Amino acid sequence: MKTTFKKQRGILLVLMSLFLLTACQNENETVTAEDEVAINDELAQRSAEIDLISDDIGLIVDDASQEFESAPSFLPSCVTISTEVSGGFSQLTLDFGDGCQLPNGNIVSGIIMMSQDVNAELASRVIQVTFNNFTRNGVLVDGTRSVTRVLSNENGNPQSTAAIDMQITWPNGATYTRQATRAREWIEGVNTGTWTDNVFSITGNGTTTGPLGNTHSATITTPLRREAVCAFIVSGVVELSRNENTGILAYGDGDCDGEATWTGPNGNTVTIFLD
Repeated sequence: MKTTFKKQRGILLVLMSLFLLTACQNENETVTAEDEVAINDELAQRSAEIDLISDDIGLIVDDASQEFESAPSFLPSCVTISTEVSGGFSQLTLDFGDGCQLPNGNIVSGIIMMSQDVNAELASRVIQVTFNNFTRNGVLVDGTRSVTRVLSNENGNPQSTAAIDMQITWPNGATYTRQATRAREWIEGVNTGTWTDNVFSITGNGTTTGPLGNTHSATITTPLRREAVCAFIVSGVVELSRNENTGILAYGDGDCDGEATWTGPNGNTVTIFLD
């Protein structure tokens, strides 16, 4: 009788273990499948927003560097600019205070610091960029970027190539990181005497990682077009990939409408509204 009970209990334990193992596997498989699509959509949205944040910083850094090139300034009057030379380096501090509106309509606050060798040739210079409580439209930016700026690339245009390592935190506490290389070529409006006709072409690749540790790689397959008077990227295509799944983020056909489309690995297309 005792032997039979022990056998029954043993069988019951084995069955329960198998049930729990199967349940856990099914749960994990379900979460992974749902997570794959949901997080891709989320990271596509965030990737688009981070593109805009990164490029506004690029506009600011490029414009500030042009203080040495006597170019018309894109920077608003609400920014306080100070320069300090020490140890062979020039440090430029851009203080946007508690809120300062860029000419394209986006709101920035806090400080951007730029450091470069004072002996750097004007035709080519390396600029190290850091941040102090810097926000763009309420999103906190931290990290670094190293920018190599040339006055004339192979096309005869000014170009800045940035090695980017940023952390971006939304007001709800969600933090994303981006490591990327971006080249911003100034393709229209060079030396016209105004910033309002400035247009930039952006190429490059990198990765964006979300709060749960999921990472998309990103490659710009059609150059992004950014017009200085517009708050948004107006055209271009980025291919996003994760775990052998690929989707397409398309920024439109040139209109400054604040919209992009995301076509996920499942073929579904959704509209992304940019900020």
